[in-house]
Amino acid sequence: VTDSLIEVAQAVVDVPSDVVEQKVGEYISWLKDKHHEAIKIAVSDEAAAGDVTAEVDRLIEKLRVTLLGVGYLEDISPKSMDYILSFGERLCMNVVSGAITSLGLKSNAYTGFEAGLITDSSYGRARPLFTRIGDSVNEKLKPVLDEGVIPVVSGFIAANEEGHITTLGRGGSDYTASLLGAALSVDEVQIWTDVDGILSCDPRIVSDARLIDTLSYAEALDLGYFGAKVIHSKMIEPAMECDVAVRVKNTFNPSGEGTLIVSRQQKADKVVKAVALAREVVIINLSGVGMVETPNIAGKVFSTLGDANINVIMISGSSESNLSFVVNKKDAKAAVDLLAEEINREIVEGLSLIEDVAIVCMVGAGMAGAKGIAAKIFTHVSEADVNIIMIAQGSSEVNIAFIVLGSDADKTVKTLHDKFIT
Repeated sequence: VTDSLIEVAQAVVDVPSDVVEQKVGEYISWLKDKHHEAIKIAVSDEAAAGDVTAEVDRLIEKLRVTLLGVGYLEDISPKSMDYILSFGERLCMNVVSGAITSLGLKSNAYTGFEAGLITDSSYGRARPLFTRIGDSVNEKLKPVLDEGVIPVVSGFIAANEEGHITTLGRGGSDYTASLLGAALSVDEVQIWTDVDGILSCDPRIVSDARLIDTLSYAEALDLGYFGAKVIHSKMIEPAMECDVAVRVKNTFNPSGEGTLIVSRQQKADKVVKAVALAREVVIINLSGVGMVETPNIAGKVFSTLGDANINVIMISGSSESNLSFVVNKKDAKAAVDLLAEEINREIVEGLSLIEDVAIVCMVGAGMAGAKGIAAKIFTHVSEADVNIIMIAQGSSEVNIAFIVLGSDADKTVKTLHDKFIT
């Protein structure tokens, strides 16, 4: 539903004003039918179904009015977009809570903010206010849990200190679970997905990818950061801070053990536990002899990008007169435009992009202190007739990351998985 909300919000802004009402009406009709059908299937208790239907219809009406508003204004702010995107989770949480009630259990639905999640006002990528969340979550949810009520909390959405809805960005629902688990000092946070846990590689690339039994927080952070789809790196951080275990399990195989993520680094039989791949990235190169004489040029570059909420994924400085770094493809144009405007052209003479590249990341606690592991990795890549464009500067003890052409990505991953894991 969230993807459809993004599409309709953008569509109603772009269409002529005399078509806005029709566009909104069609979407609202589809959304209402979808959720009424879900209620019929999931909520068997008649009284609960009536309550859920009434709340769903109330929320959908609020969404309808909001979409009409942004459509007629022909403009949508980040704040308005977050408000619109929140409806997917807010509708879903009521259906799930109703389904639990139908099982004879006590359950209530809560938005992230109602559960105590407070963020800053960075709409679209809001950052939790960690110093506030611990007390806030316990104040809101602890009494509910003590009464034996099962809270169903909307993932992905929270609110700032003024109560305006914010969203947590990619991986926001898992992030919500981790934030709540850490605040409540639970024994384990469980992430339920559609695979048996975290695999040694993307099974679409390597068909015999293996289930990883145990990962350390550091290993999981690197896998999430460098492209593993099952987890997002930011959801590990709250659990790691409070030493709460995270388990990734399969909804369709509930008896499976899944993958356990804990604080200790367990060295497996294999030096490398997994090979991750991140596509949709771009290398930005800065060059100029003036950079040699300019103190903290790298700091200025990364500060400029950070202020614009643009994440730098990898950094490589080949010389004092050259700086290369990697950003997400969706951020590339904004990054280049910002740097062209902010950085003195007498200092930085060249500003170029390398597109169609991918990050390959080898992860494993066994690599820490393993002699010659990098040399072995790069030798196998070379023997596969693949050129390494860039190597991450400051790789951690549990990962080695590098860049190859997008056309070489699958071949590189298959080669390394075969040599180090299979």
